[in-house]
Amino acid sequence: MRYFFDVLQVLLLLLALSCAPKPPPQPVAPPGPAIPKWVDGKVEDSLYLYGVSKIEIGKGGKENIEDIAYKNITDKITAKLKDRLSIVSDSTRANFSGYMNKIIEHRISKSLAHTDIAEKYKGKNYEYALARLDKKNYVNTLFSDKQNATIEAIKILNDIDDKVSKDNFTKIYKAVDTISMFLDYYPVIEDTTKYKKPVGIIDVARDIMREYNERISINFDPQFLGSMPLVNDNKRIRVSTADLVSKKLIKGIWITTRFSDVEQHDLIMTKNDGSTVYQTKPILKEAGSYNVSFEIGYRAMMDEASVMLLNVKPKTFPLTVFLSAPKIYFENIMKSFNDSAPTSQVVDAIRTCFINKYSAVFVNDKNKSDIILSLDISMLEHKEKVSDIYPYFVHATGSITLTDMRTNEKVFNHAISEKEGSDFDSIEKAGLNSLKNLAEQLSLEICGL
Repeated sequence: MRYFFDVLQVLLLLLALSCAPKPPPQPVAPPGPAIPKWVDGKVEDSLYLYGVSKIEIGKGGKENIEDIAYKNITDKITAKLKDRLSIVSDSTRANFSGYMNKIIEHRISKSLAHTDIAEKYKGKNYEYALARLDKKNYVNTLFSDKQNATIEAIKILNDIDDKVSKDNFTKIYKAVDTISMFLDYYPVIEDTTKYKKPVGIIDVARDIMREYNERISINFDPQFLGSMPLVNDNKRIRVSTADLVSKKLIKGIWITTRFSDVEQHDLIMTKNDGSTVYQTKPILKEAGSYNVSFEIGYRAMMDEASVMLLNVKPKTFPLTVFLSAPKIYFENIMKSFNDSAPTSQVVDAIRTCFINKYSAVFVNDKNKSDIILSLDISMLEHKEKVSDIYPYFVHATGSITLTDMRTNEKVFNHAISEKEGSDFDSIEKAGLNSLKNLAEQLSLEICGL
């Protein structure tokens, strides 16, 4: 009986406990969002090029997390673009460096139109953004723009005629500039009626430029400057540009003048008659002379980048400028034949020329001179006659060298064309006749007399 009451008490206790009120459940914190895999970077796939940005929360400052993600993409585009330009430049031997920054800016601008923010994630300490570039739309846009530019550039090139003119230089520049933003794709002309195989637009433009460059000549007036390019300072000369093929003067052409001792250069333009006036600069320093060269100013008619790309080096037409009324000391050097042979005719011809053309004053003291004029004459004699019916022959040639006494530099050298002299009776007379002919040639070349 006692056992029965013990069991009954246990059962009543359990019943009481089961009916007692239960404590409310403890709240459970929801799980945090999963960290996306792309926060450490996302590899480019067939559809998109990705860029990931990361900013510490509360320390971003003025930096925009989306802009950073976009820049991550544009940096990748820039790196790929530079690599491709380098490869194309090496294979075509074209210098793209002048266009590099413009092409990069253009390509970045195009890419931003096809870039968006795909996702963002905010962690405990950092905030992240994932940008993506739609590769297909981006490339399609580039190819479409390239095709339109190629068509326009070909149209411009086809409009160039056979004349060397400022207008044609402008057209060459426009054709190059039109396709310049797509140099990494090196646009080509596919016209089997003109070319056996596809040819680059840059190559066609370069060929035209080089042909024009060979055809252009820069001429000076007085005309003797063509054979004896020597002129006084402060002297006015007429400079003209001519087409060697058509023999016509070319108007509106820029000419660059460069000086030997400084980086400074001047620009002059030919007028409607194809010429312009240039005044040599005065000599204001210790040196008694300077050199000035004239060349077609392609950079003035086009621009630095296109000239570098087309790689056409203008021909140079030099002049030596020396003091007005210079004091000249004459050195006469005789080689071969008879050192005592009179060279008075040649010497007189030179003296007369320099006095009449350059107001020179000849002095006997080298130390009091501005310029040393060295006349170097060589003579080759044929001592044996071929037969009694042939005369003796002597060939004379020479050169004139001017040395600036103040700098001790040779500033001018001119070779005199070889002349022949003959005589039936004496080789000495043949030599004198060769000197006489040389003097006449000298007067013609250096003085135009």
